[in-house]
Amino acid sequence: MMSLLMACGEKKKDENLIQAFKLHEEAIQVRQTAKDQIAKLEAITDSVFVATNSVQLNSLSNALKEWDEQLNEVPGLEEEHDHSDHDPSGHDHDHDHDHNHSHSEQELTPKQHLEVQQHLLNEIKSISEKLNTIK
Repeated sequence: MMSLLMACGEKKKDENLIQAFKLHEEAIQVRQTAKDQIAKLEAITDSVFVATNSVQLNSLSNALKEWDEQLNEVPGLEEEHDHSDHDPSGHDHDHDHDHNHSHSEQELTPKQHLEVQQHLLNEIKSISEKLNTIK
């Protein structure tokens, strides 16, 4: 009886949600790299660099903030985040992703979650690529 209850308690996760979660994790990594890159570029004080790149850098910094506001967890897999950067109290001291944990998008199908995460990954990669053009 106990094994039957345990077997029923384990749900098979949808493959689309698993893939969406992988894309979400990749997007978070790209985002952190982009954020670090922006910080390094903003720290450059060379007047020619600032005059040449400040508008584009400002625009990309704003695009990153807007991207952060769009980011959502993949439902059912939130607990599988790699929280190795967290302390035992649950506070996040290194990850600087502040995304929506409200799960307002749970009405989406697993396939739609996958599409959303693919779109977000493509957007953050685009921001990152544009940052790479600033020299």
